[in-house]
Formats: sequence, C-alpha cells, structure tokens
Amino acid sequence: MNYYLRLYLRLIGAQARSEMQYRASFIAEFLGNLLVTGLDFAMLVILLNRFQAVGGWTLAEVGFLYGGSAVSFSLAELLVGLYDDFDQMVVRGEFDRVLLRPLPVTFQMLTGAFPLRRFGRLTQGGAALVFALSLLRPHWGVDHWLFLGVMIAGGMVFFMAIFILGATSAFWSPQTNEVANIFTYGGQFMTSYPMHIYDAWLRSIFTFLVPMAFVTYYPALYLLGKPDPFGLPAWASFLSPVMALVALRLSLAAWHRGVRRYQSTGN
Repeated sequence: MNYYLRLYLRLIGAQARSEMQYRASFIAEFLGNLLVTGLDFAMLVILLNRFQAVGGWTLAEVGFLYGGSAVSFSLAELLVGLYDDFDQMVVRGEFDRVLLRPLPVTFQMLTGAFPLRRFGRLTQGGAALVFALSLLRPHWGVDHWLFLGVMIAGGMVFFMAIFILGATSAFWSPQTNEVANIFTYGGQFMTSYPMHIYDAWLRSIFTFLVPMAFVTYYPALYLLGKPDPFGLPAWASFLSPVMALVALRLSLAAWHRGVRRYQSTGN
C-alpha cells in the first residue's frame, strides 16, 4: 500500500509539474473553469435573492448543498483522471498500452491524468461552501464538523463510482459517454438543490435507484436540523459513506468485467 501511495504521489507530481511548464495556459484554464462554474452559483444567488427561498430552503441552506456537492464532485473529477476521454482511448485502441504496463489497470486509470484546471471548480465550490457557512453561522460541535467531512468524502467516493461506471460503459459502446454525463454532471446539478423540489418519479430514481439523495441532501438535513419531508428514518442521514462504498464496490466490479471483455481494435 505504501509503495502504491508513493508511486501515486510521484506520478501525480510529475503531471502537475508538466502542466506548470505552461503557466499562462494553466492560469487561463484555471480562471476559465473558475468563471464558468462560478456562473452557476451566481445564478443561484440571483434566484434566491429574488424569491428568498426554494422549497422552503434559504440561500444559505441551498448554498450549503451546492458547495458540498461541488467540492465532492471536483475532488472525484481530479481523482478519476481518465474519465473525460476514456471512450476515445478504447476506440483508438490506446487502452492496449494500459494493459501492457506492469501496473494494475485500475491504478493507471486513477493516475492517467491530473488536470490542474479542475482546481477551478474545487476553488469555486469551496468558496460557495464557506460563503454558505458564514451566513448560517452554525453552532456545531466537533461531531458535526467531522460529519461534514464525512459528507464531502462520501460524496467524493460516490461521484468517483459514477465516473468509473461512465468510463466502463465504453467497453460495450463508446457512444454512451453523453448518457453517463446525465448521472455525473447532471447528478452534481441535482444534488445542489433540495431533493423535494423535484417530481416524485425523478426523486425516486435518485433516491432508491441511483441514491444521490444521500450524497448531500440527507446529511444536510441532519447538519441543518431540518425535518425529512419524505419520512425516512432518522438514520438515513448517516447512510452517505455506506452508499458511497457500495456504489464504489459495484462500479469496480463492473470495471473489472469490462477490462476482461475488452478486445483490441487492431491496426
């Protein structure tokens, strides 16, 4: 384990140094990513300033959801580096190189890319979370602050699982990347707002089929001291890490099956 951790840090460090060789490009991409993602939160602020609340949730409370979801999502983006163009790797047969290297395939997927520009989304999400907490001024104990960390980590692992499943789908059809984006980028958008504002059928899908409601919404109910409008047991708020680990285990099982199924495109 220590060997792989050291190797992971070395590989990520090498990629970071490589990107920093072109600092102007990095700064431009970072600021562009920060601006584009920041517009989402700006629209949220404008909307809540106009209507005061969404589904009974104030700007500070929705901002808390938004910031927590954005931080979890951006960390998952950084850690699953090959997701963006993995379908093209499969189409071009470049996945052969991964199989020939003397390292675990999953490890290579996690270290294949580390685009620093994604720190723009992470910075923006962190700023939104700090902004929301500054408005809320919660009187939390240590256990609540620790649970906030658990919520963010659980969301990160859950989104990692969704990214891995999205990449895995390329083994069966390289045209499914846009469908996977419904559950990655679309899922991040959904978890940025209270789940009870959505229609019942959509809410059921993202609670029981793809349990994204447990990424930020249910932990937020506990942290913000809000009642559950759906009447689930109180312990449902603490299912975030459980759901995340189950999702990751299932996604890795699908990934390993897809790797076994892979056939080279040839010359």
